[in-house]
Amino acid sequence: MKIKKSIIACAVVMAFGAQTSALAADDTKTTEVQVNRDFMAEATGNVISLSQTSQAGAVLGNEVSLTQEGDQNGVDVIVNGDGNETEITQIGVNNVAVSGSTGDNNTQLITQDGEGNESDNTITGNGNSIDVVQLGDGFLGIQNRTINVIEGDDNEVTMEQGDGGHWSYNRGMTGSGNTINTLQSGEWNEIHMDGIVGDNNDIEVEQDGYFSVTRLTDLQGSDNELSVEQQGDRNRVTIDEILGDENRIEIDQEGNSNEVTSSLFTGVDNDINMTQVGDDNTSTFEVIGDENDFDVGQTGSANDSYVGVLGADNEVAVLQIGDSNESHVVNFNGDGNDINVTQVGSQNVSVIQASADDNSLVADSNDIDVTQTGDMNDAVVNMSTILDSNENTLDIVQDGDLNALDILIEGSSNTIGISQIGNDNIITGENGEAMLIGGVGMELNISQLGEGNFIEGNIISDGGSITISQVGDFNSTTIVQQ
Repeated sequence: MKIKKSIIACAVVMAFGAQTSALAADDTKTTEVQVNRDFMAEATGNVISLSQTSQAGAVLGNEVSLTQEGDQNGVDVIVNGDGNETEITQIGVNNVAVSGSTGDNNTQLITQDGEGNESDNTITGNGNSIDVVQLGDGFLGIQNRTINVIEGDDNEVTMEQGDGGHWSYNRGMTGSGNTINTLQSGEWNEIHMDGIVGDNNDIEVEQDGYFSVTRLTDLQGSDNELSVEQQGDRNRVTIDEILGDENRIEIDQEGNSNEVTSSLFTGVDNDINMTQVGDDNTSTFEVIGDENDFDVGQTGSANDSYVGVLGADNEVAVLQIGDSNESHVVNFNGDGNDINVTQVGSQNVSVIQASADDNSLVADSNDIDVTQTGDMNDAVVNMSTILDSNENTLDIVQDGDLNALDILIEGSSNTIGISQIGNDNIITGENGEAMLIGGVGMELNISQLGEGNFIEGNIISDGGSITISQVGDFNSTTIVQQ
């Protein structure tokens, strides 16, 4: 039965992405690609170098418009001062545009139409904007590249890359109130954001095509917003090392073989909303902090969801509709957490496991609701891996046939309600052994409605109440009370 491997599965769930590791090795994130002025020496076409300086505080500074047609051309523009506007247009293949501005309220407009073009844009100052448009066909490789580096506040970066095979890298953005908008269409696009430090930043990503990749590494700050929308097949979102409070992350994937992974999320009052529509989806989040809100929705077949939480007053809501879904809320510790798992479909697995391997961590006063509708569902609830877990409220409902519940909880003043509706359902303990429920002041209510249902367990209680009800034929109950 699936129930015997559920606990093992939660221990190795972080290896969800192993099946794509070989493919990930080919991602451009593993290659330090740089667009710099040394490339100008390699340009066999025309090269334009321009340097402009305007007065500090100028409302209207210098304006420059540069256009190149042909292949392997280069543009190198340096702007100092305020209120400057730079427009670069390149039509052809293997062109390079390098644009840098130092000052406030400067504008950079870069348009490249063709394949193998590269753009490197740097902003130092406040209230500046970069607008990059790269067009050209690409498939099974990277055709156009753009790199943006920002230092300052209230800056805006807009990138549009069309027809596929493009690569976008926002590196070392330092400041607050900055905005990054990236739109990629076509196949085999990648977006990498590394070292985003500051508050009130807004990052929006939209990818439409086959095998799009979004990677965010090292986001530090508070009240930031990240929105990723992917449409297509085999898309991937990877988020590493988020540190800050009141951040908002929203991820929407529609298609097949999608994957969302987050290695570590540290902060308070963060809000994560993840929606996957399609087949073979996987989501993984780990958080350390209080008052965080996780909302995971998966619709389709063979979906997986993992959430690990260390903290208090966190909310985790998982909704899975489809077949062969798995939900793991494991190694969560803290007080006042609210966990709600709803699975609709067949062969679902839900694992709720408290207590990491740390004797200083507790899991008390939590509210846990698990609802499974369909046949051959498994639920595992383990609230006492290391320490007793107290004053928790558990409500578990399984509606269907051939469902199984594996439960272990020890502690005081726990309230447990279990309802199974259907035939051939079982309530046992780990690996099919007798369930174990114990503690002072416990309230336990078990209800089974149907035929061929089975209960086997050990109950250790002092001053509590126990109610067991079975309605139907061929049911069996074996309880050892101490």
